[in-house]
Amino acid sequence: MSGMVFRQLGVILAFGFAGEIIARFIPTGLPVSVLGMILMFAALGIRVLKPEHLGATADFLSANMAFFFLPAAAAVLRNFELIRPVVWRMLFICCACSVITFAAAYGTVRLCRKLMKKD
Repeated sequence: MSGMVFRQLGVILAFGFAGEIIARFIPTGLPVSVLGMILMFAALGIRVLKPEHLGATADFLSANMAFFFLPAAAAVLRNFELIRPVVWRMLFICCACSVITFAAAYGTVRLCRKLMKKD
């Protein structure tokens, strides 16, 4: 069991490392983690990589994602004086983006349901 978990973690880390290599040689402007996810998505899309290759390890990482954001949140709190002048603008942007995202998702679902009823 633990060998399988380490193998799955190795696959996930390999895509992250591949994203790192691409970012070093090709200046795309995308974060390394995003490049790694794009590569993994492409590998899943062309069926070079199967979901079983990621399995329980990916589920565990997704379920415990909040722990990965703790260091970033602590850094924001530690440097709060730097963002204090613009904190209200940032909160407004976060709330506005949440409403826009919700509206876009709602509209997409309604459109898909209408299109599916026509078939």
